[in-house]
This record gives sequence, C-alpha cells and structure tokens, in this order.
Amino acid sequence: MHTLSYLGIIGLGVMGGNLTLNTVSKGFTVSIYDKVVEKTKKLYEKASNMFEIKPTYTIEEFVNSLEKPRKIILLVPAGQPVDQILVSLSKYLDEGDIVCDCGNSFYKDTERRQDELKKKNIVLMGVGISGGKEGALKGPSIMVGGEEYGYSVMREFWRSISAKVDSEPCAGYVGSRGAGHFVKMVHNGIEYAIMESIAETYDIMRNVMMLEIPHIRNMFREWLKHDLNSYLLEITVDVLQRVDEVTNLPIVELIYDKAEQKGTGKWTTQTALDIVVPTPCIDAAVTSRVISTYKDLRTSLSRKLCESSNKNKSNLGSTELFLDHLKNSFHLAMILSYTQGLHLIKKASDEYSYNIDIVKLLKIWRGGCIIRSALLNKLIEVVERNPGIENILMDDELFKEVTGLEGSLRLLLSKLKFTNIPTPIFDSSLNYLIALKRERLPANLIQALRERFGYHGFERIDTVGRFHLD
Repeated sequence: MHTLSYLGIIGLGVMGGNLTLNTVSKGFTVSIYDKVVEKTKKLYEKASNMFEIKPTYTIEEFVNSLEKPRKIILLVPAGQPVDQILVSLSKYLDEGDIVCDCGNSFYKDTERRQDELKKKNIVLMGVGISGGKEGALKGPSIMVGGEEYGYSVMREFWRSISAKVDSEPCAGYVGSRGAGHFVKMVHNGIEYAIMESIAETYDIMRNVMMLEIPHIRNMFREWLKHDLNSYLLEITVDVLQRVDEVTNLPIVELIYDKAEQKGTGKWTTQTALDIVVPTPCIDAAVTSRVISTYKDLRTSLSRKLCESSNKNKSNLGSTELFLDHLKNSFHLAMILSYTQGLHLIKKASDEYSYNIDIVKLLKIWRGGCIIRSALLNKLIEVVERNPGIENILMDDELFKEVTGLEGSLRLLLSKLKFTNIPTPIFDSSLNYLIALKRERLPANLIQALRERFGYHGFERIDTVGRFHLD
C-alpha cells in the first residue's frame, strides 16, 4: 500500500461508501474517515482485500495520510455538519489543499464557506453529484463549482469516476463560486417536477381511467421506447412491478401517501422568487409534497364529502385517444420543467457571474443522473442553435412542438375538472404557457391598485417615465 493516499473521503454513509468503492475500483488510493468508527471498520473490511484503502480514526491521522496538495471529499449532511467538519479539518490543512463538499449544501452556504477558507488559502469546491446510491457506485453525474485551480488538480479524477455517454465523461467544471451546488439545487427542483408529473399521470390512470397497476406499468414501459425515455420513468416501471410478498398486492398501493423532502426543491422555489424567475411547475411540485404531509386533515375533509361528489368518473371518450392526450400532456410537463429550471440557471449565471455553459451542463446530465432523459439531446440542440438564449421556448422548433402538445393538455384538463383528481403540474404547465404567450396581462390593474393604496408609482404604455395618480 502507498504511504500516502491520493484522496480522502469523509462520511461513509450509503453515498460516501459507494463513492469510495467507485474511486478505489478506478485505481485511486483512498483514506477514509467517519465519526462513527464502525462505519470506517466495516467499509475497510469489505474492500481492503480488493483495493488499496486506508482506514483512519482521527481527523489529524486522516489529513496526515494524504499526499499534497491534499484532496478531500465530504459526504456529510448539509448544514451544521459541514461547518463542523470544516472547522476540524482547517486546523490541519495547508495552503493549496482542496476540500470538495459533495453533499447537497445550499449554494449561499458554500460561498460563505469558500470566503472563510480562502483567508487560509484553502480551496473549497462545491460539487453537485447526481445518481443516488447506484450512481455513486457505478458512475454519477458530477457538477464541479469553485476555483478553476481546484478543478484542474482533480479533473482526471472526476472524469474517471463519472458516468460515460458515448465515451464522454458526465463530469465537468460548471462555474465559479457556488455554481456547482446551484445547478445541483435546480437539478433537484426539476427532479421534483418530473416526479410529480409521473405521480399525477399515475393517479389519472389509476383513479379516473380505473386501470390496474400491471396495465399502468405496461403503458409506462411502452412510453420508454419513445421520446419520453428517462431514468425516472424507467424506475417507475420497476416500482410498479414490485409485489408485497405477504399481501400479494402491488407495493406502491401499500406505501403511506406522505411525500418527504430534504429542502433542495424548496430552495429552488425560494431562489427563483429571489431572482425573479417563474418556476410554477417546480413550485407546484414542492407545494404538492407539503399538502401530502397533511394526511389527517385530508382524511377528515374527504369524509365530509357526500358519496355522490366523491366520484372520479368523467366522460373521457375513447380510452386509447385519452391515453394519447395524457402522454402528450406528460411530455409537455417534462419539457416545461426543464425549461423553467434552465431559465433559472441562465438568470443566476448572469446575475452571479457564474459563467455557466448550459450546453456543457446538459451533457453532464445525460448519464448517471436522476433527471437524465432522451429529451436532453433535443435541449442541447436548442441551446446550440441559440447561444445565450434566455428561455428555450424562444427557439422556433421547440415552441412549435410545445404548442402542438398544448391542445392535448387543454383537452385533458377540461375532462379532469369534473373529477376529484388534483393536477397541479398540468395546471401550472398550461397557465405558464398561456401567460407567456399573452402580450398584455392584467398586471396593469395590479399596478393601479398598488398605486391607489400605497402610492408606489407606475409606468405608462404611451410615454416614458414614472407616474402617480392624483
């Protein structure tokens, strides 16, 4: 075993453990540390007979086991745990050492920590890693942000452990300061929206069309053969295939209907409001998860409904035709989820001087990534045709496709409004499109009202300047 390790990894939970195994399988020597000693011992026992791995049991021992400049990966929970481990590490690190926070830290926290460590000439990189436990083991999508020096030192490492698409690594430098964690945050927001789209589609099939789970599974599997191919739809098919061994029922129907969240979706929505970018699909997905947590309230209110008003049946017409409209509506919701996320990234890149290359980012998302899908190749073409485009709906070809799908969404919603099926993603998608295509919105009345009660001032369409009502 080498005297000094190429890299150190702190935090040996599922992600940290699997990323360690991925790293050593690529030939890199690794030192490992976790405050829970048993995790360190267990991982060492699992891997030491196959790979070069060095267990350490104090922060000082861990740091001293690494070659210089030291390269350290953190996979610890976001928030205070990151601050605590950075305080402990900084006591032993030297100028030029590189620490990579690979958890889901809030990008503003990352930038604050970068400023603090820069005083000691220690480089902190905010690295977004997507792919879950499987991606961490087999090759994730990697979005590196921070000083270019920090990326240049570890460039080949990131490319080596990442997923590959057509032999091209799904890893790269995305921008300065907190850009890595910013794009991962928005990635998760898009993920929320796509998951909610799938859930609403499943709900419509199950509780309006009254289809059985095997039929729904087969429909999703069929969709995978076409433009809707994506990782999230792929694992939906997998989930719907699972049957409980005790009850012999589909496991999905036995799972309690309260969706949890760790905060990245909420941060995306909050950030979009802060920098004034509309992300209604992501907002709707976050709100839907919040509503789901009010299980007792929902149960109580549902029992207040009389039996006749609790029906989900509607005059859907041809089942085959309705499924086509549902498929098109789902397709449109996916496009708009990416559209809103990319608009937010473009605005933040300009506002915060991140200099994010959107095409490069989309290529990073093509493999090992939770939101990887066939649609990404189309979006890459759109951005390549329109460098610097603010909103990808400005592309003529994509706009034509979106407006072609819009008719299906309108028909779908016209039918579903007579049922008790909530459709926040589909509603948000249609309202987003309608509003963006309106040259004149009723915001003029809002401005007039703001002036009337608050003397805020307003602009006019017929002359330049700011005015007040007498």
